[in-house]
Amino acid sequence: MNNVSYIHEVMNDVAIVLAPLKSRLKSERRFIDALLHIFSSVTDFRQQLKVVYKLENILCICLLIAMRGKFTSVYHAGLFIKVRTDYFKNLGLIEGDKIPSHDTLRRIFLYIDADELRDCMLNRIRDMLDKITAAVPESGNKVRLLSGDGKTFNGSGRTDGTRNVNVFNVLDASGSLCLASIPLEDKDSEIPTFKRLLKKYKLKNTMVTGDALHCQIDTMDIIHSRGGDFTFTVKDNQPGKKQHIIDVLKFNAAKCKLVSYNNCDYEIFVIDYELTEEDFPHAAAYVRMISHKRAAQQDYNPTAQYFVTSSPNIRLIVEAIDSRWTIEGCFHWWKDDFLKEDDCTFVDKNAIKVMATFNNIAFSLYRIASAIFDDSCMAETRLRFEECPEKMLAKLVPLLEKQNLTMLIKQNMRGRKKTT
Repeated sequence: MNNVSYIHEVMNDVAIVLAPLKSRLKSERRFIDALLHIFSSVTDFRQQLKVVYKLENILCICLLIAMRGKFTSVYHAGLFIKVRTDYFKNLGLIEGDKIPSHDTLRRIFLYIDADELRDCMLNRIRDMLDKITAAVPESGNKVRLLSGDGKTFNGSGRTDGTRNVNVFNVLDASGSLCLASIPLEDKDSEIPTFKRLLKKYKLKNTMVTGDALHCQIDTMDIIHSRGGDFTFTVKDNQPGKKQHIIDVLKFNAAKCKLVSYNNCDYEIFVIDYELTEEDFPHAAAYVRMISHKRAAQQDYNPTAQYFVTSSPNIRLIVEAIDSRWTIEGCFHWWKDDFLKEDDCTFVDKNAIKVMATFNNIAFSLYRIASAIFDDSCMAETRLRFEECPEKMLAKLVPLLEKQNLTMLIKQNMRGRKKTT
């Protein structure tokens, strides 16, 4: 198998363009003003004559707390503000003697538009990443990776039997951007939610992945109709389909491609016949995979996993399947281990969505900072900035301004030309 990577790793582009210039990324003293301007696009639902604290100031305070991994409840956040009032005053986010109470935070989390909060930052970050990618010619033909996956807010249930809320995330894994976080009543609600969201996205040059729950004919049809590809896990929830894949792989064993990639062994059959009713629509290949990633652990017990994909590209197939570990081991782990999402005690769905949005923004910012500062992992970036997220923001927020980013890109391109 060739060594060409097909999935677009946007953070590689960030590292190529900005890591050589990291010493030139000066901390901008007025970054708070820029951040407040970004947050000002979120609609303030409150009666203006009764407003004591500007909404954008409170949102900025909430982001700073979330980036420390300290926002597990509005009560705890209110306590943090009370104890660290001087910190927020020095940043110009609190004026005078009055400070936002946890009741103020609770009311905002209940009623602000979480989608507006998401988009005000997501659009800025996405524009920045697009501009960086455009400066790296070799990234032009890469495939974007989009993944749908649910994650439970384990602190959202109650002793009265109220179940924990399941939050369905759509992650642009290529750019480390969470495009949507939707609180749902149950796991099965993920299926129609994913279908509805996929209809909104441009899927050309995109590989969509998901677990066995989303291995649905309707979902595949939507992805195919919008010009995308898919790779889905096939498990015992569809025993007939799973057995069909096993039989096809066995019958065509001589034609299967055997591949070892990142501690996993793959057996891939690129379908060379006209699809039948037993096959998945738009299928191009069936896959059997055995993972050896846990070989050093005592509970290591490798079992075969099966997949269906609409791509005949062997390298792209194994990269798409392997990316599932990145999503679980990076995105979900980060939100649980550092951002303490499992400890969040929010119950109201809008409040959960707002909290998930703040955590998603924090994840993206840390991921970008990790690429810029050439850290070996995000844990290293966390140690660098978790006690002083304002220092990270002072370097990153100016990059969200087009003129600043354009200047840096030009400097990098001049440097690369001199090197070559």
